[in-house]
Amino acid sequence: MELSTVIEERRSVRHYNNKKLERKTVEDILKYAIMSPSAKNRQPWYFVVVEDQNKKESIADLLEQKSSDEVKMTCNVMRECSTLVLVFADIEDMIMDVVSVGASIENMILRARDLDVASLWIGFILKIEEELKKEFNLNKRLVSCIALGYTDHFPSKRPRKTLFEVSEWH
Repeated sequence: MELSTVIEERRSVRHYNNKKLERKTVEDILKYAIMSPSAKNRQPWYFVVVEDQNKKESIADLLEQKSSDEVKMTCNVMRECSTLVLVFADIEDMIMDVVSVGASIENMILRARDLDVASLWIGFILKIEEELKKEFNLNKRLVSCIALGYTDHFPSKRPRKTLFEVSEWH
């Protein structure tokens, strides 16, 4: 798919079908994630891939217990998707390392779309950072979570601000 098409067609998907992602597809997506730029080439990202249904449900249940009703739909997405990618990082410089990880996540979700894989970038996962660090025995910061899977319907395009609303020229 042409890069401009991938960017224009990328959507946050909240409904997945039962088709499982193959490991090689997830590895391909992660390969593109680690090609992203990073401050001082630190490459601070670290990915925990969760495919086990019981583990996904356990993570979603924990998040649901610690959250308000607004997070319930996101927890259902976590249970329904084929694969969760928990995104951790070694943080030395909070701003630059988090920005670097954000770039890797963007690469991940764009490559997923290029492969007709749906994704959802999940920030609510931060509510259970300490529990997940303990669960996976990691001394890293949790930055985000990405749901991956196949869908029968990509949502329609959401409204965007115009270029002139978000920029100025001098």
